[in-house]
Amino acid sequence: MSISNLKSLYRTEGYARRQTVEVKVGSVAIGGNNPIRVQTMTTTNTNDIAQTVEQTQKVVEAGAELVRLTTQGLKEVESFAMVKQVLHQSDIKIPLIADIHFNPKVALAASVVADKIRVNPGNYSDKSRASTHIFSAAEYENDLKVAEEQFVKLIESCKKNDTTMRIGVNHGSLSKRIMDRFGDTPAGMAESAMEFARICSKNDYSKVVISMKSSNTRVMVHATRYLVSMMEAEGLNYPMHLGVTEAGEGEDGRIKSAVGIGALLIDGIGDTIRVSLTEEPENEIPVAQTLAHLYDGWPNAKANIPQKISVNPFEYTRRETNPQFNTGGNNSPAVLAQIDELSIGNLESWGWVYNSINKKWESSDNAADFIIVGKNESSQLPNMEQLPLVGKGLNLMYSLINVKDIEANTKLPNTTFLEIEADKYNNYAQLVVDNNPDAIIVLHGYNQRSIYAIRNILFHFAATGTKNPCVVSMQIDAQSPSDFQIIASAITGSLYIDGLADGILLCAGKNVPHELVRDTSFGILQAARVRMTKTEFISCPGCGRTLFNLNSTLQKVKQRLSHLKGLKIGVMGCIVNGPGEMADADYGYVGSGPGRITLYCRKEVIKKNIPEENAVDELVAIIKANGEWIERE
Repeated sequence: MSISNLKSLYRTEGYARRQTVEVKVGSVAIGGNNPIRVQTMTTTNTNDIAQTVEQTQKVVEAGAELVRLTTQGLKEVESFAMVKQVLHQSDIKIPLIADIHFNPKVALAASVVADKIRVNPGNYSDKSRASTHIFSAAEYENDLKVAEEQFVKLIESCKKNDTTMRIGVNHGSLSKRIMDRFGDTPAGMAESAMEFARICSKNDYSKVVISMKSSNTRVMVHATRYLVSMMEAEGLNYPMHLGVTEAGEGEDGRIKSAVGIGALLIDGIGDTIRVSLTEEPENEIPVAQTLAHLYDGWPNAKANIPQKISVNPFEYTRRETNPQFNTGGNNSPAVLAQIDELSIGNLESWGWVYNSINKKWESSDNAADFIIVGKNESSQLPNMEQLPLVGKGLNLMYSLINVKDIEANTKLPNTTFLEIEADKYNNYAQLVVDNNPDAIIVLHGYNQRSIYAIRNILFHFAATGTKNPCVVSMQIDAQSPSDFQIIASAITGSLYIDGLADGILLCAGKNVPHELVRDTSFGILQAARVRMTKTEFISCPGCGRTLFNLNSTLQKVKQRLSHLKGLKIGVMGCIVNGPGEMADADYGYVGSGPGRITLYCRKEVIKKNIPEENAVDELVAIIKANGEWIERE
């Protein structure tokens, strides 16, 4: 891809929304010059009219601008229409979206009553994904032609009823023809969407929104970028809906969603947002709103523009650096702590505990790799030489030197962390870096808008072969600890998804506890798939097809398996979408019927229809049989 196209994907000058056509969904306009819209999905059985209306009212009060309802059959289409009628009688005119799976007849029926329908291109194929048949080139085209014949009927109905459509591609449910030609890759996801986008364009239907969903943030980001570049090449500019599917719950779900969505928002991609949490749907709204307004009022950054970008935006590649201590090279990105005053309590909050019996400092799995000491005064802490302390003017393991305090030709010790303010990076700073290839660079951003300057410097390093490990230090301005977590994840996540940075140093106000800063730092690296320090739970938010209480079940599974560092565990509500949407999981716990669970190991069914009360024990037994179980310490 040429430099011009790369620069159209990466906003190097600062924040600017990608221009798309405006699409109306009921009374709400998406894309164009409209704000980024926030939506969610009900978790109720759509046939339960009263419950669905009540939950819709709750999410509207929370600030949702669009609401999606499970619509898996013709009975649900009738119920959908009744829900809409009851809401309108209460003067609630929020646009309602019908979520369709597997059945083109249902999609046709829903297009008459819904403001918008969501269809999955993966469901338009004559061959099952499980089929062993391999498509020839001629068979591929024929299968696509059959899909087009079905899809055009839906387009005509949508045009007749003024209904909008979301072409929603899921990583785990691509069609057999796409899988045969592309595999379950970002390129395959993008082509799956483009097949249907081209059909819409050919049939003069423009009320289209597109999404690329995956529980893997890298796949979601790469697929969306791939699609945007393909649309630009073919003169299409449909609005994009963003979301990390099956993100989970609690801080993990929020960080994971923010990393994936934020990595696209930073480049102006995204017109609507849904944060998928295994919680009540109204809990999703504040997270989505924070992300939607993240760049409000940002002027263009005054950052140096890189002359060349050599980063591949469509796949993960780590920037080549020299290993220095436990940073750079093949080491996982480091986590750094900023501590103004050394104390037992401050160090414990960053995972370092002093064992007074053996007189050693001991670290937990998520302890800071380096600790930057803010004050230059000496401390009375025991055996400080054991700690990975970084500071100025102190007899510490590592020294911290600011680039403005030294001459350009100075040769620094190889234990040096070199501070550089990203917004003031210049030729002088570059000379210092060139003369000190062993220094670990700390790129400081003194506010969130510095992210563009930081990223441009890292682009420059990648293009010019500068191999110093780089830690990104970012001051996050947030009104609350929860906002800190979301904003920090969204602002910095793209650096790790793109393999640009070798460490993270988050700085926050006094209202944010050290423990939260530490958990967020490790959470960002885990969400970007660059450093796994705990179990990853891939869990759906639930919908009308869910066959058990997802929230309580997820907590039960977490209680038993949360110590299995690095494993990915899927907890899915139904057999319809579960196996596909947890395609990235090592093990899966999926509802297969009322009170019944089917267990998976890496896409393969291991045990079917187990009573729910026995399912977690059976899952533990499977993990043990595969040699991946460890006992809790």
